[in-house]
Amino acid sequence: MKPLCVLMALLLQVSILFSQDKTLLEIRKGATLTYQVSVNGQSFPIQMKVDSISSDYSRFSWSMQDGNGGAVINTKASLDNAIRGYWGELRPGEDQTMPSDQIILLLSKALWSAIQKDKKFKFDEQEFVVKEQPSASVFKINDKAVNAVYAESASGGIRVWFLNNPAAPLLLKIEGNPLGVDVYLQSVQ
Repeated sequence: MKPLCVLMALLLQVSILFSQDKTLLEIRKGATLTYQVSVNGQSFPIQMKVDSISSDYSRFSWSMQDGNGGAVINTKASLDNAIRGYWGELRPGEDQTMPSDQIILLLSKALWSAIQKDKKFKFDEQEFVVKEQPSASVFKINDKAVNAVYAESASGGIRVWFLNNPAAPLLLKIEGNPLGVDVYLQSVQ
């Protein structure tokens, strides 16, 4: 009986250590997200400041090094049901509201539900399957692994990472986007 208790205690300690291995990012009002964006091979940084984030509405102010800026808004309809990302140009000086079938920087509740239920989802007309992150592809910020959901398209050509947070499943990274826009979250302040 005693060896069993010792084994259970050891397993508990190991599971605690592994659970603490990953950073739990907090996406809240006032946070600034710095992304590296690559559009058809041309890369540039963009900062997205969280102005508001809730289950019914989100607003991110964006700014670029050239001084341009604006805002992007996800409404309740897009936060609930969007099945496509917004990959178009950001319009300086405007508050761009996403259409109900599109979302920017987040994953809709419908897609999050599909991930939780089926471990797969359809986004931007591509089928994705949730998988374990390959050890060489673990998403990190400041050399610290982030608690992320990782998925690949059926062909394996598109890879995507989202924050493992049902309240704010933030896009962390997308590679191989057939729409020509790849993004990578570099920092959160």
